[in-house]
Amino acid sequence: MPVTHGGNRRTAARAWGCEPADILDLSTGVPPEPELERLAGRLAKLAPTVSSYPDPAGEPARSCLAKTLRVAPECLVVASGAQALVEVIFQAFGWKSLALREPGYAEVRRCAERSGVHVRGCAMTGDWPEADARWVIDPHGFTGQRTSNRGEAPGVLDESYAPFDQRTGGVLPGWIRIGSLTKCFSIPGLRLGYAVASLAEIETLCEWLPPWPASSLALHLLPELLPDWTLRDEQSARGRKQLEELLARQGWEIWPGEASFVLARPRGKLPDFASHRILVRTFEEWPELRGWMRFGIPPRHDWTRLEAALCL
Repeated sequence: MPVTHGGNRRTAARAWGCEPADILDLSTGVPPEPELERLAGRLAKLAPTVSSYPDPAGEPARSCLAKTLRVAPECLVVASGAQALVEVIFQAFGWKSLALREPGYAEVRRCAERSGVHVRGCAMTGDWPEADARWVIDPHGFTGQRTSNRGEAPGVLDESYAPFDQRTGGVLPGWIRIGSLTKCFSIPGLRLGYAVASLAEIETLCEWLPPWPASSLALHLLPELLPDWTLRDEQSARGRKQLEELLARQGWEIWPGEASFVLARPRGKLPDFASHRILVRTFEEWPELRGWMRFGIPPRHDWTRLEAALCL
């Protein structure tokens, strides 16, 4: 199965004969960018950090994030995006089999099978198959739906799309909790993620990560961003509600969820998003989700552009 993902703005620009900057990218599910002028000021202040190697332990980001998530710093590792952890987690723990709910991101299956792990896929609902470990995404990365049946440990709990205030449950015995920070703070170009687990599990995971698992700039920027997490959660919740209302007014069917995006499908004719230079996430690789589209929350000045595309 090909590994597909949102955010392919350059590919769409080539197909549509336009510049990447002309495209409104709603395909990733990443909330709208923060106030760019404020972010630019923070980055300018931190520019000297790029001339030094990152702290191998992930400081100062690790301690600041650990305090926010209410865990001991030694029970947390910061890496270059949650995907950096997905890439090594199977080698680190030596699982022979993995139970994985599908449809879902193909990156997990790719990394597992590359490591010789037998993947036992199962439906989004129902019983888990027998396996050495389970991979749980909560909320689901395509539907935004919360997971009601996590099952037994061991396994991975991926909370990349969870509101930040739902990530403070501490260390869960037998589970490795991973999360994206680039999604929460809309900095996918800087790549920042984390894992929370027992001290022994974190030490095992760190043995497989590179010596400097995240950049100096990202490690110093995170303490500047973390005080805004409540505001970011509130913005995402409001944006999702506004997006649901817009799609409902145009007659779209909406999949109930709680993430920073909306999964929906038209009840009538499909809008011509390409002519409006709007990129949404479709799921041709998953028959169960064909016809459904994932919409990220537009920036403030692009709501009218999305509404114009939806009005047939």
